[in-house]
Amino acid sequence: MVDTGGIVPDDEAVIPANIFKQAAVAIDEAVTLVWVVDARKGVTPLDEELAALLRETGKPVLVAANKVDAAQLEDEASDFHRFGFEHVFPISAEHGNGIGDMLDVLAEKIETRKRGDAETRGSSPSVREGPDTDAQSKTKIEAREIQLAIVGRPNVGKSSLLNRLLGEERAIVSPVAGTTRDSVDTLLKTDDQTFRIIDTAGIRRKGKTTAMAEKLSVVMARKSLERADVAIILLDAEEGLTALDSNIAGYAVEAGCSIILVLNKWDLLEGKDPGSGARFERKVREQMKFLSWAPVATTSALTGQRVQKLLPLAMRVYGTRNVRIPTSRLNEFFEREVLQKSGVTPARTFRGSRLHVQYITQIGVRPPTFVVFTAGGKAGLHFSYLRHLENRMREEFDFYGTPIRIVERHKSRNRLR
Repeated sequence: MVDTGGIVPDDEAVIPANIFKQAAVAIDEAVTLVWVVDARKGVTPLDEELAALLRETGKPVLVAANKVDAAQLEDEASDFHRFGFEHVFPISAEHGNGIGDMLDVLAEKIETRKRGDAETRGSSPSVREGPDTDAQSKTKIEAREIQLAIVGRPNVGKSSLLNRLLGEERAIVSPVAGTTRDSVDTLLKTDDQTFRIIDTAGIRRKGKTTAMAEKLSVVMARKSLERADVAIILLDAEEGLTALDSNIAGYAVEAGCSIILVLNKWDLLEGKDPGSGARFERKVREQMKFLSWAPVATTSALTGQRVQKLLPLAMRVYGTRNVRIPTSRLNEFFEREVLQKSGVTPARTFRGSRLHVQYITQIGVRPPTFVVFTAGGKAGLHFSYLRHLENRMREEFDFYGTPIRIVERHKSRNRLR
């Protein structure tokens, strides 16, 4: 099901014009069209214009005359029979009245189309795949998908980047900040990988989002990050980094996403020279020290500059978030690289904390999660020790572009810190 924006065919304003453009694509791809009208307002000149457009498609059209909240209002829906469409349903989207009857006809139209397609292919419409085959197919498809979220503050070019990745204008691109209000999933299939791209609304600091739509944008974007494997955090190279950029990156880290930092609008940066990219990257590293492990890319969604490198990069960071290290190899590394080379004995860790570090093991992936088992002394490894351990693990096992979670389990208290 595709829910289009409100269609205004002749409106030249930026957003309505783009909505109409997208609606035309959705109509072209659809099997059946559900045209929602306002029964209380009755027939309007715009309705007459839309009816003509829908008739030209030659596709089945179901007219949903909405806002019929009581039986005595059903007669108001009868005016829409004048357009010559076979089915006009008085409904109330708010209360659910009449929806069932409309769905019955809608299902019948779709089934008729499926039978027609099957006959065109020369196969029997009665032949269906069994449940086992369906389940295996679904599992296979889901296993191939990489959930890729595109996040950033408003108007940094998220929808433009999505369109460039897709090679078509699927999302509305507008210079007006806040155009995208919700998360939109789009499947992108390449020769090597299937991506489910989540184009999220621009995130603003919660205290600054006064309008309800903007507050919902923050909630939806954070929910998108929670189900994403990889987050492309889009930064504005022309405007530079802001505190909000760091906050957004923090949301992605909290969600456990692998992360790619993308400096967009690189083509608009004045005074560039061969060393500009390296200098800008150093600046990003300084302001986002907690993302020292995340790769940085410079792109222009408008011109397509280096955009083609992002999907292979997403595949690489996705691969590292699924790595599982055997416990034997972990502890060999732990003894050799961490304890011996740092001069730390098993019975003594950083900052004089008397702890016996027994062993380390991996308990999960996506992101890689490890438990360090300790005994003796007071529970609580010093943060400098955990940071040292994480850095050495990244060097040893190449956890490129993905966060690592390290927790401590202390034997004396037998609980997870």
